Amino acid sequence: MLAVGRPPRGRLFDERAVPDRPQTWRFRRLLAGSCVAALGLLTSQGVHATTVDVTAAAPWVMTPSLSSATVLTFDALPIGSLPSLQFNGGSLSGSGAIENTSFPGYAEPAGDSTPFMTVSFPSAVGSVEFFLDAPENFFGLYWGSIDAYNSVEFLNNGNQIATFSGAQVADITGLLANGDQKSSTSNRYVDFNLGSNFYNEVILSTTQFGFEVDNIAFGDPPTSVPEPNPLPVLALVTVGIAFAWRRRIYAGQDG
Repeated sequence: MLAVGRPPRGRLFDERAVPDRPQTWRFRRLLAGSCVAALGLLTSQGVHATTVDVTAAAPWVMTPSLSSATVLTFDALPIGSLPSLQFNGGSLSGSGAIENTSFPGYAEPAGDSTPFMTVSFPSAVGSVEFFLDAPENFFGLYWGSIDAYNSVEFLNNGNQIATFSGAQVADITGLLANGDQKSSTSNRYVDFNLGSNFYNEVILSTTQFGFEVDNIAFGDPPTSVPEPNPLPVLALVTVGIAFAWRRRIYAGQDG
């Protein structure tokens, strides 16, 4: 005789309360696919966030593409060493020097008839650091006789955002990093648009003689409307799928 209130032997629970195994695995695969899609979207957004748009102006253009940018020229500065400088919007310091001609160790940028800055002189190795009062996401410079060993580095509060060697800039823009002092293919205005990334420090450096710049520009161009974040929407869709699948399973069992 069975005890009162106890289920029959071999039937300790109602099988209808448990989805069958094929349906369960189908749901798990669907949920896993949603998770993979979410991870892919997150990854793609991360890559997009670190993209820097590097472009070269037309030959002999001496100004940035951003008309609202602040442009630092060296026209009014005396020729000679420039260990530091305060300018509107920031300051600079390092191993730079102001020159207006060519000399062993530096060369006047092609097409530039005004004073310019050489990043390292009298030493072959050196750097100049720019510190801005406010974060910006646009930077430009007229780059004379681009060399592979020149580099431009962007930082925000001491954390590196991106760095580009002369060779990398040449590869991106189609220019040549061969140090030619006369050709427009190695003397060109170069723009860096960091998009959603903002910097407040730029380091120009070189490991050999020959990194001449002029008309340094910085600014914050108008930003486009940001793309909507798809992750919350995807999460809601995943929850909806799970709820609909659960109702479907139990509706089939009740029937």
